[in-house]
Amino acid sequence: MAKLGQIKLKQVQQLNTADSAFLVRKHKEVLNWMMRTFALDTYALTWAQFFKGFGLGALAVWLLMR
Repeated sequence: MAKLGQIKLKQVQQLNTADSAFLVRKHKEVLNWMMRTFALDTYALTWAQFFKGFGLGALAVWLLMR
């Protein structure tokens, strides 16, 4: 049983942003924010990014083909 005032927090892995180019660093910061906000690990984040890319790609094709 947890003691009064003791909270178990899930540790979320973060991507290293040191020694990265500006654009890569900003992209990693956005990914780190998503990992913290939605409590995702790197595997779940990979799937989220895949579906985001698939959806944006489908939207771009639909807009170009209309």
